[in-house]
Amino acid sequence: MDCQDKIYSEEYEDYIVEYGSQPELVSEQYQTDCYQLADSRLAVVYLEGSAVEESRRNAELEIPRCFGLLSSTQTLEETGTARVRRQPQLELFGQGVMFGIVDTGDGVR
Repeated sequence: MDCQDKIYSEEYEDYIVEYGSQPELVSEQYQTDCYQLADSRLAVVYLEGSAVEESRRNAELEIPRCFGLLSSTQTLEETGTARVRRQPQLELFGQGVMFGIVDTGDGVR
């Protein structure tokens, strides 16, 4: 199975991992050649779900901040997101933000 097949496979899981300053070690550390560098410190690795030990999944492979679907002003208010955004001293302008798209599988192929 090539890397593109792994990305689309339901048997593989995607993890955002921090690799530090040595991207060449991602392959060795996660024992896969199927990964993509997202920026200067984060990569997305694609690992077979059944091969990832539960202890490793909960300890090492963490998404830094994983957000759910936010589709309305009401949701933003309920989660407290809007209140935090309105704090002028926080200067939340989006610099350094990683943007992700969540595919819920509801679309037509």
